[in-house]
Amino acid sequence: MKAYFITLVSAALVAALIGILSPDGERGGIAKHVRLLTALFLLCVLISPLKGALEWVQGLQDAEVPFLDGGASDGTDYDKLLAETMDEASRQYFAQSLTETLLTQFSMKAGTVRCAVQWETAEDGIAPRLVTVFLSGESIWKNPHEIEAFVEKLLSCPCETVVE
Repeated sequence: MKAYFITLVSAALVAALIGILSPDGERGGIAKHVRLLTALFLLCVLISPLKGALEWVQGLQDAEVPFLDGGASDGTDYDKLLAETMDEASRQYFAQSLTETLLTQFSMKAGTVRCAVQWETAEDGIAPRLVTVFLSGESIWKNPHEIEAFVEKLLSCPCETVVE
């Protein structure tokens, strides 16, 4: 709406400038024609938003919800994008929670353990297919077989430990 008012004021200023600079001629001949053209120009600028309003009303008549911004959709499937983003965030949260559980369970220092999870599609969603536990620092001295057994029992999927 702000852009419309700026356009309207600019058009009025241009029309006024043209009216001032146009010569009167004999019996006001050319000035009358210039005033008519500038008046038509200003009228066109004034009614330009009506096109969008008519399209909006037509959309209501066709039982569609028109875009309020007047633009067309760019083809992005936002539901799919949201679902993918949420899945990725859930996977990262899962790996982070598993890492914190291992830190607590085996009394390891933060930053010395991280987990990577490979996923597979199951009938009721996604499930972990393989968990890889990366040990570094002081955590390399923990028994990897105990860590693997704990993760396998917890998640019912294979687990492997790797020293970084």
